[in-house]
Amino acid sequence: MPRFIIDAHVHSLRFRPGLLKGGQEWTYRSLEQRIYTTHPVDNTPDLLRDMGKHGVDFCLISSAFNMRNEMILEQVRQHPDRLRGLCNCAEMMRQVQAGERDFDIQQAVDEIDGWLGRPEFAGIGEAYLFPSHRDFKPLDQCLEDTCRIMAVARKHQKPIMFHTGFIRYPTVRLRLCDPIWIDDLACIFPDVPIVIGHMGVQAGWYRTFPENALMVAGRHPQVYLETSQAPAELIERAYLDPHIGPTKIMFGSDYGASISYARVGDTTMAVTATPPTYLPDHFAWNLKQIMDIKMTEDERDLMLGLNAARVFGVDTRA
Repeated sequence: MPRFIIDAHVHSLRFRPGLLKGGQEWTYRSLEQRIYTTHPVDNTPDLLRDMGKHGVDFCLISSAFNMRNEMILEQVRQHPDRLRGLCNCAEMMRQVQAGERDFDIQQAVDEIDGWLGRPEFAGIGEAYLFPSHRDFKPLDQCLEDTCRIMAVARKHQKPIMFHTGFIRYPTVRLRLCDPIWIDDLACIFPDVPIVIGHMGVQAGWYRTFPENALMVAGRHPQVYLETSQAPAELIERAYLDPHIGPTKIMFGSDYGASISYARVGDTTMAVTATPPTYLPDHFAWNLKQIMDIKMTEDERDLMLGLNAARVFGVDTRA
């Protein structure tokens, strides 16, 4: 059987913010605001081309920021042999960011519940640990809100993938990017598969969140690590950790994200200093991190696709 590669972390909707063309400031702050006030465009043609170029067979399409569940649904329906969706409370967050309403956890739960009941969606993602992240709510209230979304995943018996790791979008606060909070969720919901997106990494040289990601994954059998933006050294540590190992790691690239790469010392890492003005080759960089690690090819097959297929219910035979 040939290798089957699944990218567990892809964004197939893009934005045309027009900031540079209008002579406006090009920062993550200005980009975030424009994203939430601009309708996304379908980037499936470029995605399918790049999948073919890098040998990626299947992608799980995440909702994030202002990316629309209904557009992801249409993409999956057009390419059911290549794509499945992950849903989120996208419309709720669009309204909140636009100042049209305050965050309402019940509406967020209802929105996710409706989309997750469709067969085109394999889980929830890319979720934030505290969905009401624009509000300075007490942490206990934030955790309670997240538990209500976890309960929707339990109801549908589908996994949830969380964003973790440092990033410079201003409303994405550090407290909701720390994978240590997933320990609480995993204790409360031992029957819900949880994927730690980015392995606690976004900009690659900060160490606290990646350490927390490894500890949480090592404690809970239903918690998995997704590798987008994680350097080979960190992935190898998880692979060699007897509490984690090759069965709990899945390849992801964050394809479509406004993240670039830069040399830091003797290595190249993901950076979020300034948004790139182009779409970086996320497939190439992230595949290389796994391909550079010494392991058996059976173990590499697990990390490159078979683990994600098992967790998200992708039928590789089909």
